[in-house]
Amino acid sequence: MIILAVLSASGKLMACSCVGAHTFCETIDPNYVPPIFPGMGLPSNIVLGIRLATVDYGADVRVVQDFSGDLLPDAVIRVWGDCGVLCRDNTLGAVGDTVLWAIQHCDLAGNLLCTGTDGEEPSHYQLPTCGVFRLNYANGIVSGPLFTEGVVESVSIAAFPDLVHGCMSTGVEAIADLTADIRYFDGRLSIRTAGNWSAAKQICITDAGGRLVHEADFRGPQGSVLLPRRLNGLMLVRVNDGARSIAHKILFD
Repeated sequence: MIILAVLSASGKLMACSCVGAHTFCETIDPNYVPPIFPGMGLPSNIVLGIRLATVDYGADVRVVQDFSGDLLPDAVIRVWGDCGVLCRDNTLGAVGDTVLWAIQHCDLAGNLLCTGTDGEEPSHYQLPTCGVFRLNYANGIVSGPLFTEGVVESVSIAAFPDLVHGCMSTGVEAIADLTADIRYFDGRLSIRTAGNWSAAKQICITDAGGRLVHEADFRGPQGSVLLPRRLNGLMLVRVNDGARSIAHKILFD
């Protein structure tokens, strides 16, 4: 992780940029963090919650489940984001939103650097940057760049605790050994998988609008799916075994 800070003539922090982990598993993997900044990017809690209110540049969140810490369900926590001069992610959103954030204990930097603010307390939390500290959650599915940079991958919320435990205890390399090679030729999809997949799998194709185009089941490490009609355009093709999935964008022409 590399963090750069730019100071004004008065000494105030004016901007922050960083280079950190590109996947969620790397972000929470203690073996990934360079020793020059020991522990700086590691979250203290990975929380699924409901946004209750917006407070300045932060949010009050009711905890549904804490996957890595000791926060109890229904606890209400305050999570601070970026006021514009901090090395944090923003906490923007609407009341009622479901959030899945990897958060840290608050460092109180906002009390010093954010104009007119002294509301940060040691019992509060912050949403870091320099990594993947937020994931998407909808309809029981967690999605985002879990293991692969730039790829939307997903797992069920039931399987998510095992993912968190694996990434935090064994590191990204032990978990990331899960692949799906998908190729399209002459009206047929060929799928070759490797890693800790279940035997029964499903292939699902959706268009740019999120509408289901086609789905089919297959078993074993390889599968071949004959498409019922000609497809055109960029589609999302997802391989799923019920607990985990990998998605690729494929241009059909």
